[in-house]
Amino acid sequence: MNKTEIEKYLYKHIPITKALGVKATAFSKEEVKFWAPLSKNINHRSTAFGGSISSLLITTGWSYLRLLFDEIEPVPKIVIGRSTTNYLKPITGDFTSELIIPEKEEIDRFMEMFDRFGKARITLKAQIKEKGNLLAEFEADYVVFKS
Repeated sequence: MNKTEIEKYLYKHIPITKALGVKATAFSKEEVKFWAPLSKNINHRSTAFGGSISSLLITTGWSYLRLLFDEIEPVPKIVIGRSTTNYLKPITGDFTSELIIPEKEEIDRFMEMFDRFGKARITLKAQIKEKGNLLAEFEADYVVFKS
């Protein structure tokens, strides 16, 4: 799955991503980044709406897992079990979320658990930065299980 394919998939299966104007700017097992325009995510203070920020960060982690399971048929169900977003500074322009790619060993354990039990849990982290400044940080537990 590439950037264009994940956008089409998200727009069809998670329609809020289309409403938020989400675009994939990097999409591989080594780098996952999604961009959203402030104009579609603005609040009454002319900054990014917290719900939009959270949605973009959740989508970033979810999409990475969708990519990891791209070649498994049927594609397993991917759900979020818990998430925390820390809003550190107001976001005053278009914004990009970036996944902090887990270590290979962690991914290997996760995939092994899925293969063995048909279900696995993983904690993923993502962030939004602007010019080196951390604006929001995110951590979530995702659960993947066979359909």
